Amino acid sequence: MPAPSPHDNRPDLGGTACAREQEHSDAGPVSVPLSISRTRIKLVAIALLTVAAPAFEATVWLTLALTLMCFAIPLAVAVLGGADLVRELFLLPRRPIPSATRKDNHQ
Repeated sequence: MPAPSPHDNRPDLGGTACAREQEHSDAGPVSVPLSISRTRIKLVAIALLTVAAPAFEATVWLTLALTLMCFAIPLAVAVLGGADLVRELFLLPRRPIPSATRKDNHQ
């Protein structure tokens, strides 16, 4: 068997994969870096392409794919970061957190 190349990015599965899985199973949730400003720019670009597609006589499949991407981007942001990140994506204000005094007044 030839020696692995330094450019070979495939994982070594020679009996160590199970040990690696056990190491990483206790690591907790995986954090995915997400740039909301870049995602917002991409969403706006895809939305503009979706609106302009019929004017340039694009195929129905292309228009449908662009429309699905316009819905998939906020959905992916919601899965990764929750409702607060979606509000940030659409530049909406955060929901106010009720103070403890307000709860006391409603009793």
